[in-house]
Amino acid sequence: MNLVEHCIDLLSQLIEIPTVNPPGTNYDRMAKLLKSYLEELGFEVRIIEIPESYLDQHYPYAPQHRGYPRYLVLARNCSDRIDLHVNGHYDVVPPGDGWSYDPFKATIVENRVYGRGATDMKSGIACMLTALRYVVERNELRGCVELAFVPDEESGGIGTKYLVEVLGVAPRYVLIAEPTTSERIAVGHKGMVRGVVKVFGRQGHASRPWRAVNAFEKGCLLVSKILEPFHRYARSKPSTLPFDEEEAKFVTVALGGWVRTSAMKDNVIPGEFSFSFDMRTIPEVGNEEAFRFFENLVKNVAKELGIDAVVEKRIDIPPASTPLDSPLLSFVKSIASSILGFEPRIFVNTGRYDLVFYRSKGSHVVVYGPGAKGTAHAVNEYVTIEELEKFVRIYVEILRRLEKLRELA
Repeated sequence: MNLVEHCIDLLSQLIEIPTVNPPGTNYDRMAKLLKSYLEELGFEVRIIEIPESYLDQHYPYAPQHRGYPRYLVLARNCSDRIDLHVNGHYDVVPPGDGWSYDPFKATIVENRVYGRGATDMKSGIACMLTALRYVVERNELRGCVELAFVPDEESGGIGTKYLVEVLGVAPRYVLIAEPTTSERIAVGHKGMVRGVVKVFGRQGHASRPWRAVNAFEKGCLLVSKILEPFHRYARSKPSTLPFDEEEAKFVTVALGGWVRTSAMKDNVIPGEFSFSFDMRTIPEVGNEEAFRFFENLVKNVAKELGIDAVVEKRIDIPPASTPLDSPLLSFVKSIASSILGFEPRIFVNTGRYDLVFYRSKGSHVVVYGPGAKGTAHAVNEYVTIEELEKFVRIYVEILRRLEKLRELA
């Protein structure tokens, strides 16, 4: 079995199933492919459909999920205590425009595999399954493994949230194969609070602006007055965790990812103006404190300016991190170092992983998977063949040494 060739072939199959989220296409095809592959290896596999009522409540792009069923693929090789739980999401973001290659046909150019999901994160799934096949066929799997392939990570982690919070899956050790590159191992991530600020005025005809109250203009004034005090607050509370960039150590807020008026017509003065906010928090501050400060700031400034405004929170995912002295982290780092010839850096991500759901149940979680830095969600997303080879080898050794991980527990 040529490991790299098998991995590329499997990755190609995964890329060519366009599991685009939103709305969540072809999840059934992906679940069937994964189930078939794992059953060939002797795993007991369950496909679990997430109830539509749960999605109605939690899916942030509802009702776009209607008519697109969501499936969890949960597999294990034994009934004993699980030594390692592996998580991977199979959904991808929409491809966007400007690709040089078909985003849903794996294209190999100069030792790169191009396609949507090549980095985020179908390569992680392909590497783990390739490694699993290799050790199973040689009877070298030395422990109990559970695998969860989930939908909707790209919409707040709905699949893993349901797996952990509803089905009660709470393993001691979890490896998430999200793209970190071989050079870095993630132990946590910042929190995320998303929502909308709504500003109210009085709608009117654009030819007589004096008879209306322009909600857009009031919103712009409000934004100009809240940014500086928010940044001052955030800079006063730096994190001590290992972030890649100095600026990442602080709470941040991004405004205006989307904006909307009630008018949506150029000759109408809008009576309502809404803009989004996306706040990223650190463990030392947390979501509750940061959101409370932002909400009070908006309310107080609006009151001073005589503006009618409200803040609505829509997504709330707390920051989370695995202890730096975790046995799982030492185990993974030691194996990676022995294969790579250097020690991967430990870091906390500014983005979000499904790690947070497992950590809420006390699981130790590390995130370590193949990818090309800066290409996730981008046009012409790719992964290098070298990265695939490295991670297949790393995952093979992890699976071969699970008895050692059990001893560390």
